Parts: sequence; C-alpha cells; structure tokens
Amino acid sequence: MSLMGLRKAGMTVCLLMGAVAGFSAKADVPATPAPLQAQAPLVTPLHDADIDYVLTGPAGQHLHQRMRWTSTSWRQRIEPEGSATVMLTDYRTHILMVLDGTKRTATVMPAPGGSFAAPGTPAAGLWRRMGQGRIAGEACTIWESADTDRHPTTFCYTEDGLMLGAVHDGKPVVEAVSVSRSPQPLDVFDPPPGYHRVESPH
Repeated sequence: MSLMGLRKAGMTVCLLMGAVAGFSAKADVPATPAPLQAQAPLVTPLHDADIDYVLTGPAGQHLHQRMRWTSTSWRQRIEPEGSATVMLTDYRTHILMVLDGTKRTATVMPAPGGSFAAPGTPAAGLWRRMGQGRIAGEACTIWESADTDRHPTTFCYTEDGLMLGAVHDGKPVVEAVSVSRSPQPLDVFDPPPGYHRVESPH
C-alpha cells in the first residue's frame, strides 16, 4: 500500500502509504498513550496480500486499484483499473518496472522514495494513535501522521501491516473493499514472457 507511501494524494497507492471525517472507519476508542502500545504502525505487510482498493481522485472520481504483495521477496504489483500499465516494485533491489501492455515493454527505473520499512519494522516519523476502525471486514488501528507539507493524514493499518484506508487533509483518498491473505504466485511479480526490457533514462 507504500501504497509503498502516501505522502501526496494521487491516483496511485503504494504499500507505505492517512482527519477521520469522511472516513468509513471512524475512531471508536480514544487515543490514550500507553507504554505497552506501539507508537507507530507496521506499514509493510507481514504476509502475502491481495487487496482491492477504491481510490478517490481530486475531482471526486473513483477508481479501483488492485495491490498484490509477496512477503518472500518483498515485491509489489499494482494494477490500476482500466489501464494497460502495471507497476512492479522490488523493495530488496529498489527497482521499479512499469509494464505497458500495449507496447509489451517493461521500463526499468529506480524505485521512488527511500523510506521503505522492512516487514515487522514500525514506520519512521511521528504518529498518533487515534483509535480502532473496521474496513472491508478487517479490524485496523487508526493512526494520524502528516505529509511532507504538514497536512494531516490518517491511515487505518491492520496489526500485520495492511493499509486499509487513508484520508488526506480531511478528504478520503483510498479504502479497501476486499482483502485476501492467500499466497501469491511469484510469476505475477515478473514481466510476462515476450516483454521487451527498456532502461529508463536518468
């Protein structure tokens, strides 16, 4: 779900993607600091995952986006609805491949961002626990953070690192509609046979 980071609202969600108004997972437990509570969420899935999100664009348009993750090799696949483009990110090698189904090309470039949190590692930065929520039948903890421009962002993360929803600067951005933790076939994280590899100019 960096999503894997939502630091700017847009129509692409990464695994490391967050005020609760308009968020279907309303906080129902007040934020109470406790020494035994985690002070930041896990933002990278601990297990394989297949999540269907609904994204809300700046003009209120809605778009489905499928995100798949394999925990064995820290790789992510993002498929925006209605697009011939698929994004494959390898977080071990920090390589992003953009697949173009019309040209049958795989454009290779460095993965954006440098804030990847390994599975099981709490996110960096300042976070505030807001309470508990439920999205797509899954319990999640609502966390508040801020983007690079210091706009409030609220995320709902499961205990095993799945990002289920985000509200940026008071506006809904993304919400999961279905969640699966079934094992993911490794071949979906590679370009299909016959794709031509293209190195992106730096």
